[in-house]
Amino acid sequence: MNGRSPLARPSWLLRALRTPRRPQSLTVLLLLAACAGLLLWFAKRMGNYGENLALNLGTDIVGVVITVFVIGPLISRAQEGRVREHTRLDYEWFSAQVYGSTSNVKVLDTFSNLFGPQYSDRLFRGIRSATAHGARVQILLLDPDSLAVILRGRELGEQSADIRRDILRNLRTLSQFVRRLDDTSGQFLEVRLCSTSPGVTLYRWDERSLVSFLTVGRLSGEGVQLEVAVRSPLGAFVEQRFDELWQQSKPMDRFTHLPVTLVDATDGRREFTCRFVHVDDSLYVAGHDLVSYMARHRLDQLSAYSEALNVSGAHELFVVDDESELHELLRQHFAEKYDASATAFVELRPAVLVTE
Repeated sequence: MNGRSPLARPSWLLRALRTPRRPQSLTVLLLLAACAGLLLWFAKRMGNYGENLALNLGTDIVGVVITVFVIGPLISRAQEGRVREHTRLDYEWFSAQVYGSTSNVKVLDTFSNLFGPQYSDRLFRGIRSATAHGARVQILLLDPDSLAVILRGRELGEQSADIRRDILRNLRTLSQFVRRLDDTSGQFLEVRLCSTSPGVTLYRWDERSLVSFLTVGRLSGEGVQLEVAVRSPLGAFVEQRFDELWQQSKPMDRFTHLPVTLVDATDGRREFTCRFVHVDDSLYVAGHDLVSYMARHRLDQLSAYSEALNVSGAHELFVVDDESELHELLRQHFAEKYDASATAFVELRPAVLVTE
């Protein structure tokens, strides 16, 4: 059933009472309460004051109950199927909706100007407020290294490298913001990457969503946005799509950092967390502490392991010549991904099994 059961209504009412109100609303409420108190004070001289007051209050309470539990739900159900059109995606307006959210915030897109320098500060203030009220924030973007980026670039008439750079800028901004969050807020925010084109975009706050579709030749945020209720047929369809992609996605940390364990045949093991890049289907890690550790050990005695690698088992380590063309290419890829520089790179190559 779509309606709330009688047992669910008290908890729903408590959540509604805990929803943050704007200062203007509180001011109007206080003024109305003061006017009501003043009118009651002037009316105290009338005959049968107590009985008349009880009668009027009882009637008003009955009216409130009918409005909240009968008329209100009927209006809400009627509005669930209503679709409101926005000519474009207003990022400032959406950030304001996020600020007052208390349950869910979701973003699904290839990349988004929402995380750009013009709008990110206001959005992040909204996320801090939403997480402080217990709202779960889920952000799902396209994996920059996926084939879907190439396909989306063709749809937009741009090079896939341009789309990839836009996604990487989003990820750097989000990564910096996540690091600044305290543990309480951080547990309510999660950023993940999907490798399949979503086909739709979603910007949700609590029980409302802005929905659009990935069109050819135009960014999704520049087209019409449909504001719908989450429980409407269109809202439910996009929510299902989001959940499917979310289950198949990977955390942002797995794209930015790789846990690596170096095992020395004679001297135990050491764990590292490294930045990395892919070039021509090969994996290269960079890290001053990892390179220093390798310099103190024999390479033929070292093996690398990581559960995050595509190929399980031991990997051999090969230091890239810093005067080679490959080294310069790796520096370019690393700077594009992390907006930082690296001077030493190590290739992790699956160990070759020798059999008779």
